[in-house]
Amino acid sequence: MKRPVPEAVAEPFPEDIVIEILLRVPVKSLMRFKCVCKRWRSLISGLGFARSHLQRLKAGDMVASQRIFKTSPLETIDYEALDSGIGGGDRAVVVRAHELSLDDACWEPLLVGSCDGLVCLHVPGRFLLYNPTTRECRDLPGLDLFEPDELFVGFGYDPRSDDYKIVQGDDAENGQVVIFSLRSGSWRMTPVQQENHLAVSEQGVYWNGALHWCVLAERRNKSETVIMSFDLSEEKFHQVLRAPEVDRDMAFEGLGVHGASLLLYHCTMINDLFEAWVTNDYEGGGSWIKLFCVLTDSVSVHKFVKIPAYTRSGKIVIQIETHQMTLLDPEDDTYKDYPIQSDGEIESVIYLETLVSPYLD
Repeated sequence: MKRPVPEAVAEPFPEDIVIEILLRVPVKSLMRFKCVCKRWRSLISGLGFARSHLQRLKAGDMVASQRIFKTSPLETIDYEALDSGIGGGDRAVVVRAHELSLDDACWEPLLVGSCDGLVCLHVPGRFLLYNPTTRECRDLPGLDLFEPDELFVGFGYDPRSDDYKIVQGDDAENGQVVIFSLRSGSWRMTPVQQENHLAVSEQGVYWNGALHWCVLAERRNKSETVIMSFDLSEEKFHQVLRAPEVDRDMAFEGLGVHGASLLLYHCTMINDLFEAWVTNDYEGGGSWIKLFCVLTDSVSVHKFVKIPAYTRSGKIVIQIETHQMTLLDPEDDTYKDYPIQSDGEIESVIYLETLVSPYLD
């Protein structure tokens, strides 16, 4: 008589090994893994796990986890998916729609900025803090003290106080900005000094603990482009970088992020030239590396608004006017449009797919 063979019982992995494995998994997969068991759901939903996962993302190739968030209507764009041909250009793969509960559907949210996977939006009377990956949203109180056409605004993380902050100010000489602290849930006004007035009506770019704007500074009756920053820990303005020196007159048009680098770009209408530089530090006034320089005969360069992203394969995602996004291949000067919707003036920003919650606790 044969003895019955006992069923094999799988020995569970130690929890520290499970955590190390899960920390290497993309966020979209982690969202599905919450359904595996109660323990995994609790682990993945924890604040500590979200922070550890974010730090691992930042230590690696962030470009793979970066997406574009756009308004009018609210959509996210997986620009790497269109570049690599994933889904064959299927809109459902490349673009995802988002719906947020607004008191007045007539108001289109304005982009304030993004940081650590959170996107900050403004509607009259309040702000919204939204994670497009987890679709978790939080209402924040508004404080409208400045005229919209004189306003500079930004959103970022203060590593010293472990807090997220919204900054509002104008280009007047009163030297005042108002700051919202997510941790305290309140606004406060603080005096500041600006070496160069921020005569811009756009969001600041968050990078390395500070918000950044590209501005013109007067030097000996000559204008030059400089990068101004607002340090979120010190709550002070600094002139941190000068634009790269080039051989011809050009207007630097904006800032962005590429992976862990700050990106500065411009285009010229005279010869259809489009250029961008990146830097990774402030030391010695910053060392700029030219990322690309291309002729764009196939696209009307004078209609460029901004460069939302730059893919790992070297293609350029550009926003044309306020209603179109295009993937440009500088190798052969060809392009293809993203299958986005447009029912107004589009604003766009890069965000990172993370588990970070708009609620700190």
